Amino acid sequence: MADGTRMPQKDVYSKKITSEEEQKNFVLVLKDRLSFFPEEGETFKLIHNGQPRKAKIQSYPCSCRGPDQPHSHYFVKSKGLRSGDRITIQRDVKGGGRYFLQVQHHPRRT
Repeated sequence: MADGTRMPQKDVYSKKITSEEEQKNFVLVLKDRLSFFPEEGETFKLIHNGQPRKAKIQSYPCSCRGPDQPHSHYFVKSKGLRSGDRITIQRDVKGGGRYFLQVQHHPRRT
């Protein structure tokens, strides 16, 4: 039986794309939201505009907090995102390791 106390926002991962994410073609995943996704390195389906593609959580070592605080940053590769876009990744309620990516494009200033 479902427990009914589940918070709806835990079923989605949403964030605004930074210039670093645009340049490196990825979406950073905050450490406290890693459990939303499959384990690091495990392949899952990310569906955008009806097109499924293989995706996985990857990481890289970082020392942005200084050399005495090494840590990792986690990400999912995703091309075509622009700084200022708002992305929402939603887990398929039917399961099967499927996630849906929605992109709300930020209007570009010229």
